[in-house]
Amino acid sequence: MTTEPEGNPAESADVRAARAAIEAHLSRTEPGAAGSTGSPDSPEGRDGGRRVDDATAECIAREAWDAVSAATPPPPDPGTDPAPARGARDPEEVTELRRRAIAVTRGLHQLGYHLDETLLPGPDMAAG
Repeated sequence: MTTEPEGNPAESADVRAARAAIEAHLSRTEPGAAGSTGSPDSPEGRDGGRRVDDATAECIAREAWDAVSAATPPPPDPGTDPAPARGARDPEEVTELRRRAIAVTRGLHQLGYHLDETLLPGPDMAAG
């Protein structure tokens, strides 16, 4: 599959989030200033020659969930905190990262990428 320009008003917010995550991933991992392979006049150059396969899409989804895990504080230690706060909520940063990870994985799925089912948000939130 190839990346396509953003901005299609018919696309869902999840698809736009997935495209943004793909672009960010490609800009970090591909050589060259913009990650482009091919001249603008070649057929490959029109879309930057960038192809994203299922393995890359899975890596992008995993990165989104890893960001959630990295920002999530560890659970309270019963030995040092005998009465954890009832109804304690995740910090706002974690909540936003979780929303983004859900949007990215749903968007990748909507774009037709096949992801490991543990990465897909579901009723039991296996990924989160």
